Amino acid sequence: MTRFIGNGKVLGAPDSVYYLPDFISVEEEQTLINKVLTAPKPKWVHLKNRRLQNWGGIVMNNGMIAEPLPTWLTNLHPRFQESGVFDGLHPTLNEPNHCLVNEYLAGQGILPHKDGPAYLPTVATVSLSSHCILEFYKCPTDSEPRMDSPSDSRNQEPEFSILVQPRSLLVLKSDVYKIYMHGIREITVDNLAEGNILNLKEAIPGMDLSEARAQQLERGTRISLTFRIVEKTKSGKKFLFGR
Repeated sequence: MTRFIGNGKVLGAPDSVYYLPDFISVEEEQTLINKVLTAPKPKWVHLKNRRLQNWGGIVMNNGMIAEPLPTWLTNLHPRFQESGVFDGLHPTLNEPNHCLVNEYLAGQGILPHKDGPAYLPTVATVSLSSHCILEFYKCPTDSEPRMDSPSDSRNQEPEFSILVQPRSLLVLKSDVYKIYMHGIREITVDNLAEGNILNLKEAIPGMDLSEARAQQLERGTRISLTFRIVEKTKSGKKFLFGR
């Protein structure tokens, strides 16, 4: 059953961090995995620490050259609307128009980063196949760290962390979107006794906190679907000819 994201507010975290376990079913998860893995080879971009697919258009500092999202991604839009994920962001835009698909093999991660000014301040991530621990670092300045660039915060301990399980939805909004960086360590096993993981009760139901903290979770291949709204969009012709 779809739930309102307000019911998934992570206690102890800054405002506007929401975690909903089992946002999609096992069958829906497998369908999405199959769609990602059978996408045309040219859709994959290979980076040093992961590979990714870009859906919805090419995002630039001044907006996005827009193209329609495929149906297998827009099928999640009614659930986002029912849950209130993108409510209140914009007078007319209430559905995501961009999705970044990342595939992380065990041991792969991403340096602390912010998502940048092209997006409205809400990001909704659906996770598939494996867990990860997302770590949050307070930005030392108002500057925008470049995606995947080295950051001084990597030498610091995270302020808090979220255990993200398969089929869950993680939503970051408002201040936590704007003033925190988030990243994933490049390790193969997560020791839940380490770090300030705030949502163990929700991410590992049926287990008390002492038992949960004693767990060590081995990572597999994780696929993340990161949905956002780009406010400024144009057709390819308008970008090329300035019309």
